[in-house]
Order: sequence, then C-alpha cells, then structure tokens
Amino acid sequence: MRVLVADDHPMYRDALELYLTRDWPQASLTAVGSLEELDALAQQPEGQDFDLVVMDWQLPGGEGGAGMDRLDAAGIDAPVAVVTGHDDAAIAREALTRGACAFLPKTLSSVALVQMLKVVAVGGSVVPADVALRMAGALPAALGGSGAASDSGGLLTERECQVLEHLAGGATNKEIGRVLDLQEVTIKLHTRRILRKLGAKNRVEAVTRARDLGLLGGP
Repeated sequence: MRVLVADDHPMYRDALELYLTRDWPQASLTAVGSLEELDALAQQPEGQDFDLVVMDWQLPGGEGGAGMDRLDAAGIDAPVAVVTGHDDAAIAREALTRGACAFLPKTLSSVALVQMLKVVAVGGSVVPADVALRMAGALPAALGGSGAASDSGGLLTERECQVLEHLAGGATNKEIGRVLDLQEVTIKLHTRRILRKLGAKNRVEAVTRARDLGLLGGP
C-alpha cells in the first residue's frame, strides 16, 4: 500500500507517518512539500504508482486546489483525501468536484483519521457531518459567526427536537428520560446526535446554535 502525502508542514507529515505506520503497518509513505516536488515525482521510477493520496488543499507554488490538477498532469491515478485546516463548505465542494474522495479536517483524532483514510483507500468517500450539512445549507456557513443561517427544516428529527427543548430548559438526561418515557442511555444518544448535527461541543453551545437557527423559541 503506497501512500503519497503532499503537505508543506514537516511536523504534520511526520505525525501522519507516525499515525499510519502505527495503525496501518502495510502503508509505505512518500512525502512531498510543494507542487514542484509533486511534479518531480512523474520523473522518478514508479513515481506514479500510488494507492492513496493524502493532500493539503494549499500547497506552495500555486493556488488552493492546484495539487489536484498536478496529480492528473503527473499521471497519478489514486483516490485523493484532502486533509486540511480549512472547513469551508465552498472549498469542500470544490475539492469533491475536482475528484477528491474525502475532505477531512486536520483536527481529527489520529485514530479517526487513519480509519477514514482506510475507507478512501478501498474506494469509499468521507466528509464530516458538519461540513456536509453546511454544503447542504442546513448549518450557517460559519458556525458561531455572524452569517445568516439557511433554512434548517429537517435538520433534527421530531424526537431530537423534543430532547433539545428539554436541554434548553436545563433538564438532566434522567429528567428528560422520565418525561419522554425513554431510557437515560437513549437520551444520551439523542444528545450526541444533536451536538453532532449542530456542530456543537456541548449542550450550551448546541442550545445557542439551535436558537440561532430558529429551532427553539424564546431568547
């Protein structure tokens, strides 16, 4: 399994190599730090023979996404996972349109990142839920920012909306479960889903964003 890593940050390349060799021992890494180095691969023996490409969106020597074009020019035909510090929905859409199979934030845990790269290597596609929701217009373009939210109808299920209303009232999982006649573990599951769908780190942030989206009434 040959993996090409294209990223201009040496520390991140080293960390990624550590993650992959630890959890994916059959992976053999080749690293480049610029578009120029990427172009040079086409001149090397077996330089085009990769099973997976892990690429930063912005590489030195060109505009964002230029690396995707250079892969085609170099004859490198392998699934591409864009791993970047950007989480902008427009960039994600452009990356996928250009042929990337995944758009992954660098803030992912090492275990999650390696597992997602394995999915891409076998032909799958991966986009984080919050990025996908923003691409679909279900979340604001910049969470926590001043931009207006798009129509959020259908973002949460009816049950999740019920749980959210009780979260906004400060109820505990046990109290919500008692009112809704559900097990506490079920309430925990609904709460995790609510946080994931709203891109929130905790209950308070989820309630704030839900109000911003018009999912809750009152101040």
